[in-house]
Amino acid sequence: MSTATQSKAATIAAGQAEAMDSRYHLAAGMRRQINKVFPTHWSFLLGEIALYSFVILLISGVYLTLFFDPSLAHVVYDGAYEPLRGVSMSRAYETTLNISFEVRGGLFARQIHHWAALMFAASIIVHLLRIFFTGA
Repeated sequence: MSTATQSKAATIAAGQAEAMDSRYHLAAGMRRQINKVFPTHWSFLLGEIALYSFVILLISGVYLTLFFDPSLAHVVYDGAYEPLRGVSMSRAYETTLNISFEVRGGLFARQIHHWAALMFAASIIVHLLRIFFTGA
C-alpha cells in the first residue's frame, strides 16, 4: 500500500468519524470516560495505587497461605537453610523458612507481598492526607 493510499484511507476514516460525532455526539460521553481513566491531576491516582496494591496483597496472600502452617508447636528445623539446622523453633517459623528457601518462587512471593503491603499503607496515608487537605 502506498503512502497516498494510506493518507486517502485515513482521510475517509476521519471524515466518517466526524460525521458520526456530529450526528450522535459520542465525543462528549467519551471525554467523560477518558477523564475517569486518565485524571487531570496525578494525585487522583493515589486511590488507584491503593486499590491495585490491595489486589496484589490478596493474590500473593492467598498463594502464601497455601504453604503456611500457623502452628505454635515446637519443632527442630531440618531444612535447606544451613545456619538454622538443629535449632528449636515454632512450626510457623519453620514453614516461613520453607516458603523462602524450598518453595519455587516463594521468596519472590514473600517480597511481593511485603512491598505491596508497604505500598498499600503508604498510598492510603497519602490519599487520606490529600483528601483532608484539599477538602475533597
